[in-house]
Amino acid sequence: MGKINSRNKGASFEREIASKLNDFFDSKGLNFKAKRNLEQYQEKDLGDLEVPNHVIECKRYAEGNWYKEEWWKQTLNSCGNKIPVLIWKYNRQPIRVCTPMYVINTKHDYEYLPTNLKDNSVTVVLEFEHWVKYIFANNL
Repeated sequence: MGKINSRNKGASFEREIASKLNDFFDSKGLNFKAKRNLEQYQEKDLGDLEVPNHVIECKRYAEGNWYKEEWWKQTLNSCGNKIPVLIWKYNRQPIRVCTPMYVINTKHDYEYLPTNLKDNSVTVVLEFEHWVKYIFANNL
């Protein structure tokens, strides 16, 4: 079997995720589209996909079962004031999403944080289908 080009594999996964997001947005009558950020190849610290209020980093690998800490750090470096989202997939496993807990648990007042600061280090991992339902339900 020939060697797989990692850039092509990554771009293919980005297109797959954008397509899944756009299908979901269309099904809910939302008037926006996820699109690939092609400037990511020329500039450092840019996310893979552009979605309102979110920066999405996509990772696709053959082997493994959990995200790598450096992937989350890369996502945080690219998010600015937007919500960081890491989407990854390994072979024969579901697509998973890591995002800050405040995205899912919007009712919590986070009293342990100063001035209700949203903490990107407190995260939750969901399967992709559950995550898109949460962002729609919470108007994110």
